[in-house]
Amino acid sequence: MSQHNEESYEKAMLNAKASMELSGFTITEEHMELVRAKLKGEITEEEFLKIALEKAKKK
Repeated sequence: MSQHNEESYEKAMLNAKASMELSGFTITEEHMELVRAKLKGEITEEEFLKIALEKAKKK
């Protein structure tokens, strides 16, 4: 991933985080790291969804 893409993704993630928090959701650094891993191709879509579902069930 290029530096420009990484900066664009980070900006978009921070905007989405702020929007979600205004709607009453709590977005942790752990959530952000999961999204980063998916965007960087470190995990597959299937892995992302599995981890996200596991985290949602724990709440």
